[in-house]
Amino acid sequence: MTAAVRIVLLAVTALLCAAAPASAELGEYTRCQAAGDAMFVEVSGATCADAEAVALAITAAPMTDIEATLRAVGWAPLRVVKMDFQLSYDVVATRGIAALRIRRRGEAPDLDGWMAGRELLFSRLALVGGAKPPGDSTLCTSAFLIRIGARLAGLSAAHCAGTTKSNTTRRRNAALRRQPQPGIVLGGVRRNLARRPRPIDALVLPVPSGPGRPAADVIQRFNHQPPWFVRGRARPLLGRPVCYSGITSGPNQCGKIVRRYPGVRGLSCTNIIAREGDSGSPVYTAPAADGTVRAIGIANVVYGIFQLMCFEPIDPVLDALDAQLVSAG
Repeated sequence: MTAAVRIVLLAVTALLCAAAPASAELGEYTRCQAAGDAMFVEVSGATCADAEAVALAITAAPMTDIEATLRAVGWAPLRVVKMDFQLSYDVVATRGIAALRIRRRGEAPDLDGWMAGRELLFSRLALVGGAKPPGDSTLCTSAFLIRIGARLAGLSAAHCAGTTKSNTTRRRNAALRRQPQPGIVLGGVRRNLARRPRPIDALVLPVPSGPGRPAADVIQRFNHQPPWFVRGRARPLLGRPVCYSGITSGPNQCGKIVRRYPGVRGLSCTNIIAREGDSGSPVYTAPAADGTVRAIGIANVVYGIFQLMCFEPIDPVLDALDAQLVSAG
């Protein structure tokens, strides 16, 4: 870290200590004053002084040091999103259950990773970052971040990968999509629970790791809203209000659990419409006042003429994998 950056970080610390206590509403961003070279600064669950201090810190740092700079001032990098206008990009980061978004001009650095509600591509053929997806590719949505032993992993629906007549996984290769191409190649499906004697429509994927590849226990709500923070699990009780965030239907698709899926043990159905591409979406409780949600399941089928979303409950999935849900403190 350069001496200039150290000086700015000391100034940032002083600014944080003097920050006004007023805090933005969680669940929506509040616009703050632009600081440094930022086009705009937004924050949720923290003060504008907090977010403006971060903007000053990353202004002083080289573009390649954005991730390290965010961590140095106490924020966890979530992703950088390239904008289609003005040659600009958004930096999104979290701290506890607070989030910020800072827009800057310039070429977007490569900072992106796993979170629930992202686009996933599955294919039998090799997926190459930045290249055209193979013709057999299937589009689905990422679900919750889990831990199996010491390793992090991600969930989605098993039918996204499919199985062959010999009960092997059909589309083993997966990538996080950055429209229109595969963006981050994840590798092969690690576990496919559809292959068990008692099938469960869930699978396990490797998650990105290393510099510029964070994995977060959040549910993205596209770029203009702060993410929901996953905090624990909940049971799929009839009548319980639930939501899902699918890559086709969008975030915050909400309703309630209305019935059990006929003939399939454990599967629960809602009164929320789903569409192709929403498979694998995280299903969660209605957001609490602090912006946290509880994991309930993984969207996997639609039911009836109105295409109502049904889901695989999360508890049997975790039990089958001997896994733990990664959740916010």
